[in-house]
Amino acid sequence: MTATPLVSIGLPTLNSGQFLAPRLESILRQTIRDWELVGIDGHSTDGTFETLQELAKRDPRVRVSQEPKDGIYPNFNRCAERARGKYVYIATSDDTMAEDCLEKLVAALEANPECDIAHCPLRVIGPDGGDGHNWWQSQSIFARSSGDWLERRHKRIAPLDGLLCLLGDNVYSSVTQLLIRRTLFEKIGYYRSDWGSVGDFHWNLRAGLVASSVHVPDTWASWRMHDGQATAAARLGSKAHEEKIDSMIADALRNLPSDSAELPRGVVSRADNLRTFLREFERRSGPVSRKAYAMSAALKGSQSALSYFASLIPGRRRWPRHAPESVLSWMNRSIAPAS
Repeated sequence: MTATPLVSIGLPTLNSGQFLAPRLESILRQTIRDWELVGIDGHSTDGTFETLQELAKRDPRVRVSQEPKDGIYPNFNRCAERARGKYVYIATSDDTMAEDCLEKLVAALEANPECDIAHCPLRVIGPDGGDGHNWWQSQSIFARSSGDWLERRHKRIAPLDGLLCLLGDNVYSSVTQLLIRRTLFEKIGYYRSDWGSVGDFHWNLRAGLVASSVHVPDTWASWRMHDGQATAAARLGSKAHEEKIDSMIADALRNLPSDSAELPRGVVSRADNLRTFLREFERRSGPVSRKAYAMSAALKGSQSALSYFASLIPGRRRWPRHAPESVLSWMNRSIAPAS
């Protein structure tokens, strides 16, 4: 019987004392035992680093260090660069996960070697750890693109998840949902810090364009919603945010790995048009204004606008809420059963 593959758990911290105890507990209680913890602290002043040092004294699987206070993504990268495991999991310090999370994500990647990412559902929690508003289950672009597959284990064939990102939203809502085959970092590179607190979109887009993923529905990881989180000041939905998203998309498409599969013909321009339509549609203040905009766009030949009006036929799924389904139609094969 072969040994369980080693998982490297990266734990970036900066004054994380308020939520550190439940995060560490969620790691120590994992049903998979063959892991290492790589703690990277940005010179905390609240006792966080001292807590990690004490843990390292008691558990030889734990390695900790202090590094410059230069942002969350450089510390994500340090965790991944120092990983010795076959798989990498970034454990953001204010979140938690189910006890069987890593075991089930590892098993999924072992059973599906053609996939480089294992993905699990997101459980939204509040500052006190109680259940928050579960927007992920119904509103996330991942959920809306999955349909009936959301509750079933399935593979998402590249470049599907990358194409979904071209709509301007993250298909992977939180890094806590992902177990990453370490070789994927060697293929596409690490996180960039020049995009600010939403730079994970850039990495997710690049990963989704080249890496197939496997969705594991019977476990979960959390996203704790609180005022101090990095994305709280990101001004999501603002014009500045949209411009940053467009810049990240352009950069990722310019710098695809040389061995990447060719994107389906015409999908980039179709995605650009769809992203523009969705933004303008959502900016309208009410149904009358939105329909007027859609009518104007349809008269100019917008396929996105025509799809919107087609969705108003009784029995059709409402659009643009289900616009991600259009992306699935651009590929001959995008979702398949997984082992």
